[in-house]
Amino acid sequence: MMSEVSSHCLTERQMQLAVNDIERLFIGKVVPVLIVFGISGNILNLTVLLTPAMRTRSNVLLSCLAVADIVFLVFMFPHSLAHYKIFAFNYWFRRIYLGYKMHLLAMLNWASAAAIWLILVICLERLMGIMNPLSARRHKRTSKTSVVVTVIVVSTGFLTSYYHFSYYCAYKRFCNGSQFHAMCIRSDSERWFRNQTNPNSAFVKAVAHWGPHVNAVCVIVVPILLVFISNAMLIYTIRQRQKQFNPQMSYKSESQMSGSQSRTEQRVTTTVCAIVTCFTITQGPSAFITIMAEYYPIHHEFMIAVTAVITTMVVLGKALNFVLFCLSSANFRSRLLQHTKRGLLKSARHRSISTNTGTTSVDSASTLKHGSHPSRAPFVKARTVSQ
Repeated sequence: MMSEVSSHCLTERQMQLAVNDIERLFIGKVVPVLIVFGISGNILNLTVLLTPAMRTRSNVLLSCLAVADIVFLVFMFPHSLAHYKIFAFNYWFRRIYLGYKMHLLAMLNWASAAAIWLILVICLERLMGIMNPLSARRHKRTSKTSVVVTVIVVSTGFLTSYYHFSYYCAYKRFCNGSQFHAMCIRSDSERWFRNQTNPNSAFVKAVAHWGPHVNAVCVIVVPILLVFISNAMLIYTIRQRQKQFNPQMSYKSESQMSGSQSRTEQRVTTTVCAIVTCFTITQGPSAFITIMAEYYPIHHEFMIAVTAVITTMVVLGKALNFVLFCLSSANFRSRLLQHTKRGLLKSARHRSISTNTGTTSVDSASTLKHGSHPSRAPFVKARTVSQ
């Protein structure tokens, strides 16, 4: 809703999109660095995990998690830019950002919800894999993985779609049209702009009212609890399995081969366990704050500062996956080095070919410049023979 243009000019304080200095520091300064690092790291994760030799069920699920994290970080970037004055006071940035802010939040929450359920599936897959390795190897490559991922993406998109309808924003231009400002109100609010009656339908009001409650249960509470329980079981199982890998109990032939395969499963499980543990630590506080903000809304600067710190923790968790892969998986490190060397060799070879092509062109031009025309030699020779 765009109202008439006002000649009144807003102050710099009223135009700012950041509430306090703590929010400006974490969201505006720290988060952009983490976003760049996280996107770069997750892209590197994908280049390794999606190679034919690494394309197992666990790695496909981890690749989907990397894609979800990239989507989250990309849609988080405009919120960080809004904390810089050069963007916060720019008319067109404000018009685009404030006009689509709720849709950006919907995409953020969709990616976050998909990541939570993917983490749970990854944890359960590893738990079943280490408890029943033969079954895991038999079903290592299956189309069921794509079905599970599709169900997660569609269902979480549906559960978080209420963000698109939960708020209604009114826009107004101040200072003779040079300042763009917005004010948003819940779609199910009894109070409306200019003391008017809420024009939204009963369906929109119901979605705006019940959407957060369903989201809190199905996207936050249930998956976080299940991730915590399954991760605890995974850690316990790893410790129990480590007792079986005593060097004094090594055997040859088939038993030795089986032990090698089990150790491979063990290393994969350790990597997954590190990622899930990091996820639980960095995402858990965010779930608590989200629920508290929904049921006990506190518009205090202290709570806004706490939310900024916790949001930074969430972004940090998305950015740390690459570091965790490098630290916990020697196979991942070696594959990454191989890809890097291969890329550098291709780049050097391409540069060498370009240089040689350029040298050949220069030599040809130099030959033509000095009057040595190769096409004339057969003509002169023909004249000599005819004489």
